[in-house]
Amino acid sequence: MVPQNMQNGKIDHGFISNGYGAALISPNASVDWLTLPRFDSPPLFCSLLDGRMDNSFRISFGENTTFSRNYVAGSLILETIAESESGRARIRDLMPQSESSFMRYIKSTMPFSISIRPAFEYGLINPSFYLKDGGAIFGDPTGKQAFEIKFRWTSRVTNTGRGEWNFEKGSGYILMLYTNDVGYGLFSKKGGVYSIPKEAMKATVEYWKATKSCCPFEPPAWAKKAFDTSLLVTLGLIYRPSGAIIASPTTSLPEIVGSNRNWDYRYAWIRDASFAAKALIKAGFIIKGREILNFLLSVLDPSRKPFNHTLYTVDGGPPPSEKTLDWLSGYRGSRPVRVGNAAHLQIQLDIEGEFMKALETYYDMTKDRDYLLNNWWAVESIARFTEKSYKRTDAGIWEERDKERHYTHSKVMMWNALNTASKLAIELEKVEQYNRWKPKAENIKNYILENSWDDDIQSFVRSFGSKEVDASLLVMPLYGFISIDDEKFKLTLRKIEDELVSDHMVFRYRKDFLGRTRHPFGLANSWMARVKSMQGEREEALKYITRLISCSNDLGLLGEHTDMKTCEPRGNYPQLFTHIGILEAVIDIQNATQ
Repeated sequence: MVPQNMQNGKIDHGFISNGYGAALISPNASVDWLTLPRFDSPPLFCSLLDGRMDNSFRISFGENTTFSRNYVAGSLILETIAESESGRARIRDLMPQSESSFMRYIKSTMPFSISIRPAFEYGLINPSFYLKDGGAIFGDPTGKQAFEIKFRWTSRVTNTGRGEWNFEKGSGYILMLYTNDVGYGLFSKKGGVYSIPKEAMKATVEYWKATKSCCPFEPPAWAKKAFDTSLLVTLGLIYRPSGAIIASPTTSLPEIVGSNRNWDYRYAWIRDASFAAKALIKAGFIIKGREILNFLLSVLDPSRKPFNHTLYTVDGGPPPSEKTLDWLSGYRGSRPVRVGNAAHLQIQLDIEGEFMKALETYYDMTKDRDYLLNNWWAVESIARFTEKSYKRTDAGIWEERDKERHYTHSKVMMWNALNTASKLAIELEKVEQYNRWKPKAENIKNYILENSWDDDIQSFVRSFGSKEVDASLLVMPLYGFISIDDEKFKLTLRKIEDELVSDHMVFRYRKDFLGRTRHPFGLANSWMARVKSMQGEREEALKYITRLISCSNDLGLLGEHTDMKTCEPRGNYPQLFTHIGILEAVIDIQNATQ
């Protein structure tokens, strides 16, 4: 029988990462998602996408066991406490740094059993199974890759079947390693080089302590847990070898359960990465923010459209084509399961402006003239492209797949790209370029104001000629395009509140090419909170951001969307957009009160 948490349960998982791969762990300590050696690798455990397979690492303590959990010492080490009349167990899960492994350290006063059932290629390849002294090897019968398990335990361990063991009470660890060649795995001649539990745990805590020590921003008490968790998520989604940051560690968790709104987010989007760099820099994580900027600069093409793809693989390669995995039933029957993302085929014109805002934020915080001078070629290429292209149509921030339009948000961000370039030109005393770019930025602004306002509905509109609003219009004052006190913006805000807000939760729009939306969008809540803060309405700002935070789970994690009836996350999880939105909203609200 398939456990209920795999078959019908909600997403309520803990998230851990080592900057290479990621894992999602259920409240009862089942590892239901594990990607190694990279975020975008086929998961070794993927029961989230098909509960029929029981493709997970489960631990069982018997009936009437209760569970609680927390992150250890501000790190991405997840501790789960299991308690029953029989005793108590402490489970600490981590992914050692710079290693394609997962480690589970356990101390238990009661016996328990485990079931480890990995698979390759999204469950398509059932592995071979070989018992080894102190562990086992799950091998790929079609190649050399392997998933290996090694135990160290203070009392008796008994193998009871394929991937199943019983443990007497005691303490020790279970180390799992992915290798693309079994010849240098845990049981090879070089097996001794891999992580030792106590050292790995100490090193992981010290890594997070050192990483977070640079942050001078102290969040207010009401937001501390949400802010700290959002930092952990954001930093945990950075692919450490390149500085790329992914939108989410999962694919095909649905926006609407049972629908086909299922996408693969395990890639580095230019827009999301720019948002993340900006949020981290504002929070004081200058070096981490600059790492993301460096990745973005590494994929910037100065000869054509600066970012000719909307998303990239974590190593900076071109994005894979989208395909469906028809053998998987999907999360709670939500099909299809997709790998790759067809958004890479789109033209999105806002993304250069998002990058420029992140670069400007870095310069404002550091006054690093050398960095700006060394990368001036990128500023010039973005300005050159914007001058030529601002009247083009595109797919926009919401990545509409039906047809391109003149999206107001995209136009505002193109204005921002050229306006920011002119401001940075002044900083470097490049007067000639300032004199060229500044008036052209004003021309773009006038073009937008003339075409994005609708007299009939008394509002700025989602796209030129439409009669609809969307939440992306909220960024107009946030990026300085328009005054927060502008009467036209006030009317637009009122319309957004009337049409897209319910119980202080904000929908990004009401409908798109797939039909009507059902759940509010986390990032939109943070935009609204920041707008209210700019207006001096602190209490309203707090209502919007605390309402979003109230739907996080006990660890503080959120998805892209939220089911207002149940507070369950919808869409891929945890979601970078939502968590960086919390960072910026908390910082802006706090700064507005000082």
